[in-house]
Amino acid sequence: MAFTYTTRKDGRLMKRVSVDGKIKTLYSNNSKDLERQYIETKHLSNKGIIADDEGITFKEWADKWLKLYKSDKEQATIDMYSTTLRLHINPHIGHMKLKNIKQIDIINILNEMEKKNITRRKEWALLTIKQILQSAIDNELIYKNVASSIKIKKHKSAEKKPLDNIVITRIKKLSKNDFDVFMILFMIYTGLRREEIVPLQYKDININNKYIIINKAVHFSNNQPVVKKTKNEDIRKVPILDILYDKLKELKEEHKSKEYVFSNKLNNMMSETTLKRKITSVLYRLNKDYKEEQKLINEDFELTEDNKIYFTYQQLRHTYVCILHKAGVDLKEAQSFTGHKTIQVLLDVYTHLDEEDKTKAIDKLNSFI
Repeated sequence: MAFTYTTRKDGRLMKRVSVDGKIKTLYSNNSKDLERQYIETKHLSNKGIIADDEGITFKEWADKWLKLYKSDKEQATIDMYSTTLRLHINPHIGHMKLKNIKQIDIINILNEMEKKNITRRKEWALLTIKQILQSAIDNELIYKNVASSIKIKKHKSAEKKPLDNIVITRIKKLSKNDFDVFMILFMIYTGLRREEIVPLQYKDININNKYIIINKAVHFSNNQPVVKKTKNEDIRKVPILDILYDKLKELKEEHKSKEYVFSNKLNNMMSETTLKRKITSVLYRLNKDYKEEQKLINEDFELTEDNKIYFTYQQLRHTYVCILHKAGVDLKEAQSFTGHKTIQVLLDVYTHLDEEDKTKAIDKLNSFI
């Protein structure tokens, strides 16, 4: 059926459409654009996101925006949007009508986050607000995005540092009798992400051919793991290095009735809290042993924030990348082991390490001279 419309005296094209029993009038100077508006309006109406009045609040529209425009995103991304809205945005402007929001209201949110030293989430908050307001413009709820010209200084992430050899040696020693410490050692020499270690099963480990299949990950919803595809939806093989081989072979033979390699006490996948507790427990053991050793050398030694051993799960993966570089593994092979989407991330690490090596070489040369 042909698309019909009315031509006004001023030359503009007009089409009336029924939305929830109410008539909405669409205008355009182009018949194709008018038809596009008509189809989009009917589609959005069926999805339940057309506002019936001009008094819709920011929160009401944000909820509809999240449901329609972000429903195809990974759950972790949806959770990030939801958390940012709930904690940082809606408490300030959620109750306000979309059309009444001013630029100063957005700036106040960002300033408040700055005062609380919430730096990384501040960028996400601004991006979220901009997207929500732009979608409101696209749906003719407002005519201007008051956040579009706001810019903030991009937060620079702290430089990731690999674990030094002394700490790795300590982990190797403790891992012989502590399974949680072995999990840390395993992550150092496989480069698995935190989200990939949780669903790892014994059936994913090919002992005979010395490789591990990484074909799944998890995201955490209300602290509980939910299985999903890997970050870049790739399936990769990670080599089992000799330092892990004997222990993994022993575990696979002993745990024939168990499904997950690193599980909770009930042999199920670990929760996010359990993961945090495990690394906290390992750090406690490492620091306890370190303190005892130092006390034997210097009885006045005190463990402080400056000298204690500390690392994150992200650092374990970064350490693996550094090991690959120092071992002479080329970028393409490293990418296949780590599952990075692009080679640029690895190239940045490799380049940085090369620069460090050059600096050390120059320092040695100057010292010699």
